[in-house]
Amino acid sequence: MTRQKYLQLIHIAAHHLKLDDTTYRQMLHRLTGKTSAKALNIGQLAQVLNALKAKGFRIQPTQPTTKKQTDRPQLQKMQALWQAMADEGIVRDASATALAHFVKRETGCDSPYWLDSQQASQVIEKLKQWQKRVVRATSC
Repeated sequence: MTRQKYLQLIHIAAHHLKLDDTTYRQMLHRLTGKTSAKALNIGQLAQVLNALKAKGFRIQPTQPTTKKQTDRPQLQKMQALWQAMADEGIVRDASATALAHFVKRETGCDSPYWLDSQQASQVIEKLKQWQKRVVRATSC
């Protein structure tokens, strides 16, 4: 872990444990002989962080800033249909942007990720109908 990360975690821990400045500095002095975290080396920073963990601080993993983009089965189906249609030559552009433009045209919603379940089902059905129509026309 980097020195900067230790400093960050120590300050977050002090805040979460509601340590006032005096108590925080007394703890630093008791553990390391110094009253500022900036003056500590990596080993001392680790020692301070371990002491804060012993007092109840838990490092929480950061949450991803965006949801996994294909966490909904309907969205996966929509993307799979779009890709299959591109592979068959039905659509010229297989990109997610092209799918977003299709969704916008059909539903008025700017992104497939913002569709509710009913709208997503409608888009999937329209894609299936389009695919069947083109396959039927080419087989005749």
